[in-house]
Formats: sequence, structure tokens, C-alpha cells
Amino acid sequence: MERPGKNEEDVVIIHDKVGVDVEVEVEVRHENGRDIIEVDIVDIEECGRENRCPPPARRYRVKIDHNHYVIEKRFITARELLELAGKTPPEKYELEKRMHGGHYVSLELDQKVDLGEPGIEVFESFPLDETEG
Repeated sequence: MERPGKNEEDVVIIHDKVGVDVEVEVEVRHENGRDIIEVDIVDIEECGRENRCPPPARRYRVKIDHNHYVIEKRFITARELLELAGKTPPEKYELEKRMHGGHYVSLELDQKVDLGEPGIEVFESFPLDETEG
């Protein structure tokens, strides 16, 4: 299918740092008459600090309690994030996402987090007191 104004020589250049020693691949796919640019990996913290929406990606690099993790899906639960960070059992921890501007949003364990949401900087966990939870 040929599209007006488009040819095989179109080049997409994306400059983004992910903090890992890999090349960032870019795929352009066509959905519903639109070009969708999907990068291989995107750094959520960098996008959040710049208050920009992360582009669609195959993998998302997130920071949980000063450590970085790569997640291969856009939607993940708070429980899964805690388990990824080694916070087990997750029922003994609270997870919050720090948003651009410094405000925190508490997450329920089974709440889905959209890693494509603009403004997410980092995730922080806190042990619950024996009287909480």
C-alpha cells in the first residue's frame, strides 16, 4: 500500500537516553491510518522529569527504590512492581509513584499502573507498620 508523501527512504531519528548499553531500535507501524512510532526501550524517569509522555515502547525502564528494572509490558500492577523489587510479601509494603512536581500517589496492590502515563518519575516502597495493612 502506497501512502502519499511517504516512501521507503523516510527516516525517523529519536534521541533518547536509557542508561543501558544497548542500541535503541525504532519500529514504525501503521494503525487506523496513523503512523505509530514504537521504541525498543524508554526511560520512565527521564520522561517524567521532563513532564513528557513516554512514547510507546516494547520495554520500559523504571526506578524502584534507587534501583532500575526493565519491564516488558506497559501495564503492570503495584504488586508486580513490589515483587520485581524483591519486596515480599508485597502485602507488607506500600508502593507510591512520585509524579512530576514532587507529589506522591499511593497505589493499591492490585491497581494497574500505566507506564505510558506522563509525569511518572520513580516508584518508592515503604514497609507497613505491624498495625497497618
